[in-house]
Amino acid sequence: MGSQSLTALHRLQLAETKLRGLKDQLRRKDRQLQHHHVRIKQLEDQITGRREEIKHRKTQVAQLELDFKTNEVTIGKVRVQLNAAKNNKEYSALLTQLNTERADNSKLEEKVLEELTAIDQLKSSLDEMEKTLTAHRNELSESEKESLESRQYLLQQIQNLETEHEQVSQEVSHTDLAVFQRIAEAHEGEAMAKIIKPRPREEEYICDGCNMSIPTEKVNALLTRDEIQICNICGRILFLESVASDSSKK
Repeated sequence: MGSQSLTALHRLQLAETKLRGLKDQLRRKDRQLQHHHVRIKQLEDQITGRREEIKHRKTQVAQLELDFKTNEVTIGKVRVQLNAAKNNKEYSALLTQLNTERADNSKLEEKVLEELTAIDQLKSSLDEMEKTLTAHRNELSESEKESLESRQYLLQQIQNLETEHEQVSQEVSHTDLAVFQRIAEAHEGEAMAKIIKPRPREEEYICDGCNMSIPTEKVNALLTRDEIQICNICGRILFLESVASDSSKK
C-alpha cells in the first residue's frame, strides 16, 4: 500500500471518529430528554399517590368524626339513664359505661387531630411536588426546543460525514476496507494508531493506541511496502505522522 492509500485510510478514520462523536452527542441529547420524561413520570406517579393518600386519610377522618358523633349520642343517653338509676349497682355500671364512652371519644379526638395534621403535611408536600413538576415540565419544554434545533444540525452534520465516509471508502480497496471496519468495531471506531518516536535520536517507536513498542521493521515496511501494518499488541492499523499531516490538509 502506498502513502496515498494510507492517507485515504486515515481520512476514513477521521470521518469515522467525527461520525461516532456526533452520533454519541445525539444519543446523549436523547438520553437527557428521556431522563426528563422519566423524572416527570416519577413525579406524576408520586403526586397521584400523594393525592390518593390524602383522599384515604380524609375518608378516615370522616369515619372517625362519625364514630365520635355516634358516641356522643350514646353518652347523652347514658347520662339520662344515670340520672334515672334506681340503685347504686345500676348507677355504678352506667357511670363506668359513661367514662368508657368519654375515654373512647377522647381517643377519637386525638386520632382526628393526628389525621388532620398528617393531611396538612401531605398537602404541603404535594404543593412542593407540583411546583417541582411544573419546573421539570418547563425545563423539558425548553430542552425539547433546544434539542430540536441541535438535533437538526447534528443530523445534517452526520449526513455530510456519512457522504464523506462513503466517498473516502471508495478510495480504499475492499480488502483493506474490510480490515479497517473489523478493527474499528473492536476498538470503538479507532481502527488506526499513529507511530510515535519518543526519542528523536534513538530508533525506538511506540504505538499511540496502546503505548507499546513497535518493531523497526514495521516502520520500514510502511515506508517501503504496499501493505497494511498492524500493531502486534492492540491490533490497530499503524500510520506515520506524515500520513496524518497529508490527511489534515484535505
